Amino acid sequence: MKRFVFLTSFLFFCLIAFSQSDAGIVCNYGFTFEISTQKNWGYHQPVVLSATPDSPAETAGLRVNDIIEKINEKPTADENIETIISRLQDSSDQIQLTVSNLKGSQQIRTVKRICRLNNSLSEKDLVSIYSFYSLEDAQTRAFACPFKTTINPECNLIQYASFGFAAPDPNNPALEKTINDAIRKTLEQKGLKYSERNPDLIVQTYYSQASNPNFRNNPQADKFPVVHRYNIQTGSMEKLPIYYNPLIHTDQARYFLKLGIRLVDNKKGNNVAVWECEADELLQSDYSLADYAELHIPLMFMQYPYPKTKETAEFYYGRFKYNYTGIHYNMNNLKEITEVDPSSPAAKAGIQAGDIIEKINGIKFVNNTKSADNNYKQFIYKTLSLRDPATQFTNAEGFTRCMYWDKMKYALVQDEFKNPEFSTVFSYLFYFEPYINLSGTNIVTFSILREKQKEEIKVKPMISSQEVFENR
Repeated sequence: MKRFVFLTSFLFFCLIAFSQSDAGIVCNYGFTFEISTQKNWGYHQPVVLSATPDSPAETAGLRVNDIIEKINEKPTADENIETIISRLQDSSDQIQLTVSNLKGSQQIRTVKRICRLNNSLSEKDLVSIYSFYSLEDAQTRAFACPFKTTINPECNLIQYASFGFAAPDPNNPALEKTINDAIRKTLEQKGLKYSERNPDLIVQTYYSQASNPNFRNNPQADKFPVVHRYNIQTGSMEKLPIYYNPLIHTDQARYFLKLGIRLVDNKKGNNVAVWECEADELLQSDYSLADYAELHIPLMFMQYPYPKTKETAEFYYGRFKYNYTGIHYNMNNLKEITEVDPSSPAAKAGIQAGDIIEKINGIKFVNNTKSADNNYKQFIYKTLSLRDPATQFTNAEGFTRCMYWDKMKYALVQDEFKNPEFSTVFSYLFYFEPYINLSGTNIVTFSILREKQKEEIKVKPMISSQEVFENR
């Protein structure tokens, strides 16, 4: 499990996005990018791959797939990655980016830079590291869909601003409406405008659902793994009657389902397809095309206009809800506070950089990294019996036995959090949960040492909640 070798490897992972390091300080803007090699979108220019939730980049309005046309008024076209990074590093406390996307061109985004000590771990970092304390609040998921995406390399997709629909199939009016409504909503959110007269793009769809003539019933079929996928409309992972596993043969599927979406150039009148995405699925049981379309059309259009992969589509989901106090910890000496965010709950309570933490909520700090890592492993394995098997899922790191706590065993779970064998000092990050703190109070007590003087400081945290869903 990757989480177990956590401090050094995780810190490296946190910093692989653009950053600048100077005299122990690490700075970044909160976004990642790559130089596009796709002629249809931002060719030979930086294209944004991700914008961290609540980061300066997201706050400034930078979004995934934005083409960065200029950095501080200097064009980016045909510049190499070293030059782009150098321009980002040359800035002082902020940069001005000129971006284009489906909503318009030459938009200005002013992005501030955030800096921190390069040996600091934030509470957000620790939430990911200690996610098994509360998988209800800190979880990552990864899944793939069999979406085959085809793009005409001769068509620059930024030139198309509007869309309309081909004539609907009169034999399936309800299904056609469901599909077209989902497509319209998704494309309008991306910035394209719906037009009934002379749109730039004509949307064509095709679909089918049929019984498998070669289906062979298997008495163990109810044990075959089905998929979990993210529903953008409801903001939740859903279990679906779909087989997407190389170990499952096609004759074990009861139904075949196909849904295809094609965008045809109407601007030049040449009837050329500029983009197409087709889904082919194996179904465990009956799953209506309408339900499939409503959930999957937003996922299919995450491949537009800049697909990350062409034969399949890969997705990542992360949910993080935790107690934020504003404390940052020294990764080389976890008991030491390196920084305290200004105006944060910890700062207002009187906690300072340089303070040494001896206990949190009465739990003694284990400062040795190897011991802390081992205690965390033991906590996970020895408390598996207190989790609910009905909630089992595989996380993005590949651990298959992720489960929520059994609601009938919360009192027992709380006892394990208090067990000194496990030194669950960072469980305060989820102290608002009843399986950690049955009392219902969310006051965190820090026992600190400051210049040889011991002190207890109570902090009322803010509950921070973030979600991220990306096409990777």
